[in-house]
Amino acid sequence: MATPTPGKQPQVVATPPVSTPFSTSNHHPAFSPHGPRSVVLSPQQVKKSPANSNTVYGYPSGGGHPTNSSFGVGYDSPSAAMALGGASGLADLGLDGIAGTGIGGLGSIGGRGDEDERKRKLQQVMEILQNNKGRLSEAGIERLARRMGLECLWETHMGSGGSMRTLIIAGSALALDIDFSNNVVKKVALSFPESTEFVTKHTEKAGDILLRDLQLGPNESPLTKMLDRFAANLERLAALDKLSIIPGLNCHEAIAGIYESLERLHIWEAERLREQADMEGKDTAYIERTAMCTKSGKPAMHTRDRLGLSIDYWQSKRRVTPTSTKTTERTWSLLVECAPLPALVFPPLRVSQNWISPSIQKAASEVDEIFSQGPILDWLEPDNMLLPSVKPDAMEDIDQSSTQKVPEAMFVAKYDPPLIVPMGLAMQIYSSTNANSHLDVYQTTTFDGLMFPHSPNESIEPTEARTIETESTVPVFDSKGVKSTQTHRNTLLIEKIDYGRKLTDLPFSHPRQLVEMLPALRQYAFLSTVLGKTFGADSKLITKDPNINPTMSKKAAFADFMSQPPVRKHEAFKMDVTLTTQPLLRLRVVFPCRKETADVTFDIKLNGVVEVVSQNLLDEDAESGRKGLIAADLGRMLEITEDLGIWAEYIRRRLG
Repeated sequence: MATPTPGKQPQVVATPPVSTPFSTSNHHPAFSPHGPRSVVLSPQQVKKSPANSNTVYGYPSGGGHPTNSSFGVGYDSPSAAMALGGASGLADLGLDGIAGTGIGGLGSIGGRGDEDERKRKLQQVMEILQNNKGRLSEAGIERLARRMGLECLWETHMGSGGSMRTLIIAGSALALDIDFSNNVVKKVALSFPESTEFVTKHTEKAGDILLRDLQLGPNESPLTKMLDRFAANLERLAALDKLSIIPGLNCHEAIAGIYESLERLHIWEAERLREQADMEGKDTAYIERTAMCTKSGKPAMHTRDRLGLSIDYWQSKRRVTPTSTKTTERTWSLLVECAPLPALVFPPLRVSQNWISPSIQKAASEVDEIFSQGPILDWLEPDNMLLPSVKPDAMEDIDQSSTQKVPEAMFVAKYDPPLIVPMGLAMQIYSSTNANSHLDVYQTTTFDGLMFPHSPNESIEPTEARTIETESTVPVFDSKGVKSTQTHRNTLLIEKIDYGRKLTDLPFSHPRQLVEMLPALRQYAFLSTVLGKTFGADSKLITKDPNINPTMSKKAAFADFMSQPPVRKHEAFKMDVTLTTQPLLRLRVVFPCRKETADVTFDIKLNGVVEVVSQNLLDEDAESGRKGLIAADLGRMLEITEDLGIWAEYIRRRLG
């Protein structure tokens, strides 16, 4: 046969004398026009072939010497170059040595760099690849599912619009069918074949969310549609599925069981609220919102385009009935998920839908009326779970109890959004779930530093009081309802520095633990709303003029001020706010009202209730109050407005 073989190459094949890959020198019989036609190659074929002027049949022309070797040089195909350990892209990243080590140790030819540096660069590449979820396509979704450890299978069938392909994504306890037509998703169906009815009843809602994640929106195409939202929801399903052991442990059932118990509790609390006199005439939405923000929260499965269980416990403008169904206010939630159990120092999860008794409330005979201040919930303790660790057939001579183990998974609540609280409250929360080991007590971040991050040019003195000055525009309505605006110049003073924590996630073992911490969480959800509207992103931070010379004398500073042209500007309304977190969460507000200075102090109590501690605007002894207001109305108005600027303008107009 005319084609050269590797066994003949030392005798038959010689290196061409010139370096160009297009050389047709007679020194190389394969390039000779008189040679066999089966080996006559065009210049283009020569360029793309491993046997070019620098390498002959894949062997280097430099005799194997590291400096003369030409592995990977002159290849148009990156895969071919990478196979020989010389991909130029990896060389640019400093990873050529890593790529070459897998090819017979040839990566050491180019010299090995620092091992830690290569690992660091490789980790950067992996993070970039993991963050990119890909674009909408049949191959893109399949690749994403396989990356999450799920199995994929394709089926082709005829649909109403012609030929269709269905991607079946399967795990140990779930199945997801996605119908495609020309790379466009037509239908998504989620099922849990091994789960009970209280899991499968939520599958239609979950499938609708996944379909919306994959549908093309306005001005979108498969080339521009990213899979980020779909990937986030699929990852939640895959995480639960990965921790499940079928039969025995189904994490989807564990999450749905908590929902069943909390849903019964929420319905019971809403019915009791409906019987109260102050709820007479209120619609169902208002009563449910009140139960969510004052009682045990409101559980929801697969809501707000997110798969999973969320326990809603707070909502902005909770006291205001929305005028439109399209209006969506910000909601604070606890997202209940499962996570691997790091060690047996924390209780593993349990699967049950009976975390609370059917009667919800304990019987009167079981309650101590002396210490009882309301209904006592009748929480239950489901049995612990034990899973088989080995097959009984393989361990016939060993006691059955020795072949069992506890689930290697636990419940985790994620704060959505993360909540900033003082250090003392954070320690109480972590201690209530026996998760003290998850709290870093050596972190020394201040509460105000988390609530209002310091600017790069701001000097930080952790032991000194901090002042924040902002300017905002506040809408003002007169007695006829005509709207105007007023510029507010606000000053926030934090006198007593307190350490803080940003709550992001928390292990727990019983939903009772989450319900018991909700009143304290609502305090700081309300505080973050009030401070955010007055001193947050909607306001403009006032910084000191960098051109001012601090060493300038008062006389020179005054002369410089007088030399500047006059600025005609509407006088801003000034309001001073003092924040105290310990021992009580307190706001003191001082602002001009009529011809005097108003001074009102609020305590923000559990469940976001605002109580007036002191004020100088109203006569506290008067039964009817001034202008029809009493002291308690000042706190109620702050609960409604959730904005110190709007609240102050309302008080000025009402009492002016």
